[in-house]
Formats: sequence, structure tokens, C-alpha cells
Amino acid sequence: MQNMSLLQFILVSFPEQVIFIFLGAFSIGKYSYFKTRSNYYRIFITASLITFISYILREKLGLVSESTLLLLFIDIILIILIMKFKFYEAVTASVLGFSMIMLVEISFSLIIAPILGINGERELYQNASNFVIFVLSVRLLHILLAVFLYRFKIKIVNMESSNIKTKEYYIQLVVYLISLCTIGFLTFLMTRMLLFEKVTIASSQNMYLLKINIYISLFVTIILTLAVKSIHDFYKNKSTLNNNEIVQSIEYIYRLIDEQNINEAKDALISLKTHIKEN
Repeated sequence: MQNMSLLQFILVSFPEQVIFIFLGAFSIGKYSYFKTRSNYYRIFITASLITFISYILREKLGLVSESTLLLLFIDIILIILIMKFKFYEAVTASVLGFSMIMLVEISFSLIIAPILGINGERELYQNASNFVIFVLSVRLLHILLAVFLYRFKIKIVNMESSNIKTKEYYIQLVVYLISLCTIGFLTFLMTRMLLFEKVTIASSQNMYLLKINIYISLFVTIILTLAVKSIHDFYKNKSTLNNNEIVQSIEYIYRLIDEQNINEAKDALISLKTHIKEN
């Protein structure tokens, strides 16, 4: 998005930042966040700041590719400070939102670029019709994805009502999120090279291999996203089972006390204490 006026940049980037925030929040199950009117002001401020920072990085400093990763980190910080998300919520929402944005945008780009005859930045950014068709189509797909998630209350991880406190869960979650972020950024770079830097690709064979790598990366991104959901569901179910065991143990101890079996009740309490410490 180089050589764009500030107004043009805002019209393109601001809606993307708003959709990014919505997708990220939906992906971690924070649907109730949007029931409070003041939170929409927080979203507006966050998206506005990110858009302005993005303009400085890309248009003024020329950091086109690098800005994607930098903006992701800045997004996390602003979501914590302005939107009042917890640290792990902001990280998870940002990475998952980024992954969904990239999945839609890259997949669509690979389909629409040959149709519109886009072989470089000039064919996209300096051709008004190509630019409008591309941007509006991508944003429409983003909106449809957000509406779909909201309509069916789909969540990849449910951090709003989650009571998972297992250290292993957060370690695995961080590993998967770092992998998602890395794969997503590399896929973005490969797609940019395929669409805008075809001149630098030596042969059609190299171009073919690049396409294959992009498809594989998209597939791995989907698998990693599903893996994040799987580990969350696994530890959530495990936590629920542990809680049920504790409730059953407490009910058993109550019955022992009612029956005046004090020694057995003490043994049951010791066993329950050990179980809680181990889990």
C-alpha cells in the first residue's frame, strides 16, 4: 500500500483493523464484550491508532513487509492497554485474528490475481478498478466470516468462561500461537513475492514451488488453528472432570460425617487434599 494518500490508506486499512479486532475477540469467545457500548469506543480508538501507526511504518518509513509483524505486536499492546484484555487474551485474540485475516486474504489473492491480471504492485495499486475490486471483495469476505462467527457464536478457544489454570496448557498454547504467527508471516511474505515480485523469480519451476509452499502453509495454518481449539477443549474437559471428582469427594465426606465415621472422613479429607495438590 505504498504511495497512497492518508485518506486512501485510512479507507483501506481502518476497516481491516476493525474486522481484525472483531475476529480476534470472537475467536476467544468474548461475545459479551460487545454488549457494552463504551467498548465500541475502545475498538474505534484502537483501530484508529493502529491505522495511523501502520501509515507511518509503511508509507513514511517504507517498512512494508516488516510492518506486518511489528503491527501485530503493537496490536497486542494496545488491546491490553485500551481494550482492557488480559495479556493471554490479547495475545491469543491477536494471533488468531491475524491468522483468519491472512487465510481469507491470501486464499482470495491466489484466486483473483490471475483473473484481474495482477502481476505486480502497479497492476494493483495504480489500476483503480483492480484495486477497488480487490479491496472490496476481501473486506466483504472478512465481514462475512465475522458475521458467520457471531451468528453461530463460534469460538476457537473460550477464554471468557474458562477456568483452566494448568501450566502445561499455557505452555502448549504459547507454542502453537508462536507457530501460527510464524507460519502466517512467512505465508504473507511468500504470497507478496508471488504476486508482486515475479520478476525476481528465476523460472516457472521456482514459481510453482512457491505456490506449493503457500498452499502447504495455508493447510498447516488451518491445522494449527484446530490444534489450538483441541488443546483448549482437552484441558477444559480435564478441569471439569477434576472439579466433578472434588464435588463427589466432598459429598462422600459429608455422608461419612453424618454417619459419624470420623476416621474415614479424615482419610477422605487427606486423600482429597493430596488430589488437589497433584492437580
